[in-house]
Amino acid sequence: MRKFRLYFDKEKEEAWLNEMCSQGWAMTGFFLGMYTFVPCEFGKYTYQVDMPPISGKLYMRDKKKREYIEFVESTGAEYVCSWGLWLFFRKEAVKGEFKLYTDSESQIRLYQRVRLMFLLIGLYDLWVCMFNTLNFWNYAGDYLLVRHEKLLDLDGGLILVFGLAVVYLMTSVMLGMVARLTIKIRRLKGRTRGFF
Repeated sequence: MRKFRLYFDKEKEEAWLNEMCSQGWAMTGFFLGMYTFVPCEFGKYTYQVDMPPISGKLYMRDKKKREYIEFVESTGAEYVCSWGLWLFFRKEAVKGEFKLYTDSESQIRLYQRVRLMFLLIGLYDLWVCMFNTLNFWNYAGDYLLVRHEKLLDLDGGLILVFGLAVVYLMTSVMLGMVARLTIKIRRLKGRTRGFF
């Protein structure tokens, strides 16, 4: 079975994958928002989604990624698949609880990595928004001043406006995730200092 979903929040994604498994569907693959599932025993696995601290030179990243996967598998978990920076793991429920980040400090570091990713994508999207808005404004302005026609009469005008709206929406989502992750990080830091 295949299902399409877009998740920006790893906790929600994990909850959904674990809910699907509790209904007898084990996730076996992921590509561009498309999850692949196969039948399994109800609740056989517990899933975790991870963005490990893999940095350094590009030619070393694959080696470090393999080492990290081997490390997680040594705990009894199973590597399912990866997508970009994200890794999907699962562990049979009968083997006990499965959590990759159990203390506040490691959760903070994870959320900082995820926040940085969303921030970089959000800033890039913001640059694209400004660049495309300026180009659209110049193009549409020339068209409206010379021909004195409506914006929707502009060849492809509606498509251009829709494209701009999509890019602005994606920018808002990315920067919104930065804000949400910042709040999570502050709460976790407050917990480690004994404020909560």
